[in-house]
Amino acid sequence: MSNRLIIIILCLISVLGTGSIGLVWLRMEISSVAKQCGDLEDELEIIAREVHELRAQKSRAMRPSSLASMVHGRLSMPSSRLTFHVSEEDMSRRLSAPSNVASIRSYNSAGEFAGTR
Repeated sequence: MSNRLIIIILCLISVLGTGSIGLVWLRMEISSVAKQCGDLEDELEIIAREVHELRAQKSRAMRPSSLASMVHGRLSMPSSRLTFHVSEEDMSRRLSAPSNVASIRSYNSAGEFAGTR
């Protein structure tokens, strides 16, 4: 009976020892994964700050006052002699002409009209 008791105690110690070593190994793995997650979160925060700064720069650049200062002296309103006015009748007459039917279809198929971009 003493041999059986010794074998049972040794088996119990080996099972508990293996389980303890397994738990320590799992804790170490969890710790390393948590450290990697922390590093990734830090990197994400840095990138989010950079994106926020870039959006702020874009917003500043797209202000009407900034745009006006960038094109100051290079753009001007065209003179009245370069401005053409088209009436609705002229437009409908031009679009319904037989020679323009193919071009109208190409405009319709392209789906591009003034102000649609």
